[in-house]
Amino acid sequence: MASSQNVDLMGNVRALAEDALPILMPGARVAPDTDEVIIAVPGGRARVSLVPLLRLCLDQPRQMWPDLLADWVAGIRRQLPARVTPDELGPADVGQLRLRLTPAAATAEANSYLAMPFGEHFTAAVVINRSDRLEMLTIAQAGQLGREPVELIRLAVRQTVQHELAALDIRDHAMPGGGSVRLLAADGNPFVTTALMSLKRFLPDAAEYGALVAAPRYSAVLLHRVDAPVNDSAVALQRLAMSMFTAADDRCSDEIFWWHDGEFHPVRIVAGEAGTVQVRVPEALAAVVERLDRDH
Repeated sequence: MASSQNVDLMGNVRALAEDALPILMPGARVAPDTDEVIIAVPGGRARVSLVPLLRLCLDQPRQMWPDLLADWVAGIRRQLPARVTPDELGPADVGQLRLRLTPAAATAEANSYLAMPFGEHFTAAVVINRSDRLEMLTIAQAGQLGREPVELIRLAVRQTVQHELAALDIRDHAMPGGGSVRLLAADGNPFVTTALMSLKRFLPDAAEYGALVAAPRYSAVLLHRVDAPVNDSAVALQRLAMSMFTAADDRCSDEIFWWHDGEFHPVRIVAGEAGTVQVRVPEALAAVVERLDRDH
């Protein structure tokens, strides 16, 4: 299909979404400057690309589009944690508790829910895994369960490992420029990012120098064991992660990190002149970078 046809089709899909979202997902809106839907969630806003919906509509008759949109929105609602009142939540079943790793939430927002920082860049939040949606467990609701918060967190961790992380699809793929990336994934599973809390067990070998990590989707995590200077591999991983992030309907983070000694350090890829790029690593990893350069 020609590019101009795609542009026209996206315009029609945007118009359909703009008309239907007030009914299907009150409060959500189509962004004026990008082909994305903006949704208010605990901790800020989620931005969901319309491209997957466009792909669904490509080969389907126009009269089918409203049903495709409704199914697409239902899928998004299942992925996103809900901001609801205790009355709307209803009683929580401790068997439904899970732990979900998300980008770091604002302190005031995190204080309203049973959540804890996981390093500087992530928040580990207890959620209720209902059949049709996720709900963040409020502090007030946690108090109604008759258990200490630390016990609820441990229970959520255990149930997430048992029910959500035990059957991940784990595959290694070659990366452009050499090396490989390990993909942890499970379609429709919004808890795959929680695997980062026990990252070492998912690495292919001992990781003396740590690993490059990306979590572009809640249902997919990328790992690259560092065994050589990281410039080329960081650029390749960032491009792969960004392509997954852009196309995802369950976006998590567009950042990449260097995990070392239990800490996640952000790695920046900065465009330079004449198409070049620079890889910027935090000063905290200077000794690791020096050792890598010396040994390789």
